[in-house]
Amino acid sequence: MKPMELIEQGRFLGEEFLLWLWWRGLTEGGTSGLDGDQSACFVDDAMQLVTERGDVKELSLRKGNPAESREAFEALSRGMRPAKAKVRLLSGDMEWTFTLGAAGLEISTLKLPPTQAKDPQGRVADRIFLLEEGTAHLERRFQAFLEVRAQDPDAMEEALRAWVRQGLTAGEEAPWED
Repeated sequence: MKPMELIEQGRFLGEEFLLWLWWRGLTEGGTSGLDGDQSACFVDDAMQLVTERGDVKELSLRKGNPAESREAFEALSRGMRPAKAKVRLLSGDMEWTFTLGAAGLEISTLKLPPTQAKDPQGRVADRIFLLEEGTAHLERRFQAFLEVRAQDPDAMEEALRAWVRQGLTAGEEAPWED
C-alpha cells in the first residue's frame, strides 16, 4: 500500500483525537486525565471541519470562540469532522499555541513559551527543551486518548455524540458550564 493511502486510512484517528481534545477542553477543563499531569489543552480560536458529502465540504470557524459555537455543533451533527484546529496548551506559566492537523497529526504555526536565556546557545537550548516539553504534553494526551478509545470505543463514541447533542440543544448557557 502507498504511504499516502496509509495516511488517508488512518486520518480518522487524528479526527477523533481532535474531537476528543475539543470535548475534554470544554467538559474537563482541558485535563489529560493522567495522574500528576497538571497541564491543560484547549481548542482555541480557529478550526476547520470537513466532510465528503453535501453541498458544503469545508467549514472554517475563526475568531471569538468557535469551539463553543452553535455552528460548530451543527456541523458536527451533520457529519462534519475536525480537520485542523488551533490548540492552546498550558502548563504552569508556560503556554504553547499551534495548529494541529488531523490527517497526519502534524503541528504547524507553533509558538513556544518565551525563553529566559540571553546568549544564542542558551536560547537554542531553551527552545529545544520547550519544543520537547510541549510535544511531550501532546503525546501524553494522545496516549490517554488511545487508551480510552481501546478500552471501550462504543462508550467513547456515545459520550461524544451526547456532548454534540447537548451542544445543539443548549440555549444561551453552554451545557458544560452547569
